[in-house]
Amino acid sequence: MNKETFDVELQELLRRDDRSTLETIYTKHKPVFLNYAKTYNLSEDDALDIYQDAVIAMYQNFVKNQLVLNKSSIKTYLFGIGKNKIFRFLKTKNILVKHNNLKDDEVTEIHFNEENPTVLQQQLAENLRQISDSCNELLRLFYYRGLTIDEIVEQTDYKDPNTVRSHKSRCIKRLKTLFKKV
Repeated sequence: MNKETFDVELQELLRRDDRSTLETIYTKHKPVFLNYAKTYNLSEDDALDIYQDAVIAMYQNFVKNQLVLNKSSIKTYLFGIGKNKIFRFLKTKNILVKHNNLKDDEVTEIHFNEENPTVLQQQLAENLRQISDSCNELLRLFYYRGLTIDEIVEQTDYKDPNTVRSHKSRCIKRLKTLFKKV
C-alpha cells in the first residue's frame, strides 16, 4: 500500500470518528512536531499544548466538517494548523520571530506587539496589491501559512519545486523593486 492510499484511508477513518486512528496520527507525528516547535524556542509544555490543540482542531475538521484533503497529506495539514497556533501563541506573548528559512539578506523580523500598522507594513500592503495574484498567493502560502516548497507543489498547480523557487524569487525581486521606488 503506497503512502497516498494509506493517507486516504486514514482520512476516511477520521471522518468516521475512529479514535484509534486519531491516536495513531497523534503518536506518529508528535515527536516530529515537538522537534519542529523547538525552532521557535517554545517550552516543551507549551509545544505539547499547541500540538494537542492542533490535533483536536484537525480531528474536529474531519469529523464535523467531513474534511477531504485532495492535495496535501494529513501531516502537512496538521503541521499547518500547528504552525498557525504557534504564531498565535507567540503573538499573545509579544515575542519576536525570526524566519530561519531565508537567506541572510532576506531575514525578516516580525514584531507582534504593534497595534497599528507601521509605515513599512503599510508600504508592504500597498506593494502586495501591485504584484500579480499568483505572486500574492505564492508568498502567502510560503510566508504566512509557512508551507514548504514541496508542500506548495502538492497543493497547487506548480509542476515541481524548482518552478516554485524561481517564481518565488521573481516575486521577491518585484517586491524589492517596488520598495526601492518609495
